Parts: sequence; structure tokens; C-alpha cells
Amino acid sequence: MHPYSIDTEERKNIWLCLAIISIVLSWGFYRILDSYHISLPWWIESPSVLFFYGLLFIVFDKWAWKFFSKIGIIKIPNLTGEWTGHLRSSFDEHGTPVKVTLKIFQTWTRIRILLDAEQSWSQSETAYVTLNTPEGKYLYYQYMNEPKMLVAKTMSIHHGTAKLLLDEKQDTLVGEYYSGRDRQNYGSLDLKRSTMHI
Repeated sequence: MHPYSIDTEERKNIWLCLAIISIVLSWGFYRILDSYHISLPWWIESPSVLFFYGLLFIVFDKWAWKFFSKIGIIKIPNLTGEWTGHLRSSFDEHGTPVKVTLKIFQTWTRIRILLDAEQSWSQSETAYVTLNTPEGKYLYYQYMNEPKMLVAKTMSIHHGTAKLLLDEKQDTLVGEYYSGRDRQNYGSLDLKRSTMHI
């Protein structure tokens, strides 16, 4: 998985909240020990602010953010899951729809996007999520595409970009892709989430 960017200050605000909660938890833990007159042995260090911050960050980054995203507190959309649909390419003048499966693995700060098509597969290298556009939320990503075995020799490894608009009510990703200069193809993607990973 690799980091992905967003176009808001949301992460900075969450990091600040996690830091404040960590300070409160560390102080509260110390006060509890003091009120019960508990003295830890010299070889056990009392949990520090950094300890609580690290623990909170791991829990939030992997799991808690999905709950807050679902109830609308976090704006970053939860894209995890398997998306199925079709791709149309300029290679055959957008004539034949090709079945594809897009798998997205996501935490609050990291993401991995895998696309499996009949003749090739691709994986993301960088990604960016825009949250503040009139149309909705977009997922942009740059990918590396590799042809599968036993396909035409004219196919080669290449890079490209994809721009997908998320419809949260319909649970769809619809948009376009552009391949690199070696292929110089472009086309459309129409996907619907079939399975959501927890």
C-alpha cells in the first residue's frame, strides 16, 4: 500500500485531536495510579503521550475512520472492496465492453488499487482523492499496467492515469483512463461495488 493525498485540512485536524486525547489519557492514567497509591516497578515505564498517540493512530488509521466516515464526521470516502463492471477502450473505438474487477485496499492514510482485466492487470503507484468539487468526490490514481501471459506481443508494460467519480448513493465509480505514451489509448470505466472489505 502507498500513501494518498486529499484536498482538505481534515487529516491535520484529526492528528491534533488524537494528540489532545493522548495527553488526556496519559494524564488520566497517571492520576489513577496516584489515587490508588500504585507505584510501578522501576523496570516498567508509565505509558507516555507518544504511546497513547501511537495506539490511537493505529486503531483510527485501520478501523475507526471507517465508522466516522460512514456517519459523516470524516469526509474521506471508504472505497475498500471489490468493484466490478466494464471498460471500453479507444483501441477498438469503444466498441466492445471488457469485464474488469477493481480491488481497493484502503486505510485512512494509505491505499492500493488493483485492476484485473481479460488481457492485463494494473496496480496503483500514487493516488489522490478530491473531496470538494461540485460533481462529488473523485479518485485519481496513476498505475502501472502489465500484460498477462499469452496475449498479443504488441502489448507491453506501460503507465497511465485514471479519474473516477464516486457516487456514494449508487455505490459506483465512473470515469476515464489514459494510458502512457507507449500505448496512447484512452477509455472509460463503469464500476459498481459488489463487496466491501472490513
